[in-house]
Amino acid sequence: MVDVWTALQDRRRSNPGAPLVTFVDAQRGDRVELSGTSVENAAAKIANALRDEFDVEVGAAVTARLPLHWQRTAWCAGLWTAGAVIVLDPDAGADLLVVDERTALASPPVAHTILAVSLHPFGLPIPGGLPAGVQDATLAVRTQPDAYLFEPPQAVLEALRLAGTFLTQDDVWNRAGSLAEQWHLDDGGRLLVTEDVDDLDAWIACLAVPLVSRGSVVLAVGEQDINRLVDAERVTAIAAPRP
Repeated sequence: MVDVWTALQDRRRSNPGAPLVTFVDAQRGDRVELSGTSVENAAAKIANALRDEFDVEVGAAVTARLPLHWQRTAWCAGLWTAGAVIVLDPDAGADLLVVDERTALASPPVAHTILAVSLHPFGLPIPGGLPAGVQDATLAVRTQPDAYLFEPPQAVLEALRLAGTFLTQDDVWNRAGSLAEQWHLDDGGRLLVTEDVDDLDAWIACLAVPLVSRGSVVLAVGEQDINRLVDAERVTAIAAPRP
C-alpha cells in the first residue's frame, strides 16, 4: 500500500532533478516546470501550514477548487501529506476551502476559512487586497519549514471525494496505475493532460500518475496546437478526454 508522502520521498531519492510536472498556459505564455524535489518541498510546506496554522486534522475534509495548474499538483501533494481529504463537490460543506485567486476575487464562497492560491508563474503573493475572510495561501505557506514536521499519512486514509466516489490514498495510487495503462503511458513517459479530461481523472493525473509511472505530466491550458506541444514537450502519451 502506498501513501503520497512516501511516494514523493522515493521520487526525490531516485530522480531528484527530473521534471515531475510542467504547466503550459497558451494564453499567458507561462511555462513552469517543477522537479520531484520541488514538489516534495511544496508538499512539506503546505502540509505544515495546514496542520500548524489552520488546525487541519488527519481525515479532515477540505474543499478544493483549483484549475488545471501546477498549484493543483502542489496542493494535492500538501493536502494528502497532511492526511486531509480533497473534496471536489462544489456544494460540499467543509471548514476549509482552497480556491484560486480568480475565484476568491470574483465571489468567494462561504466557508469558515478560505485560502486563496496564487496563479502567478512563480507562486508570488496575490497583489492587491483580498475580500474579507480570505487569506493569501502563499503568505501562510512560504514561512514553513522545508521538512514535514508531523506524522506521515497512511495509505488507508481517504484522499479524494467526488459525487459519491470515495478513494483512499492507496486507491488513488491504484487508479493512477490503471489510468497510466489505459492511456498507454510507459514507465518514465511524459503524459499530456488538457482541460477536456474528466475532472476526477485530471486530479489524479496531476500528481499520482507521474509518480506511479516514474515519469512526468504536462498540464496544458488554453487553445494549444497539440501537435506542436507534443513535439516541444516530448510527450509520449495523451490523457483521453471525457466522453
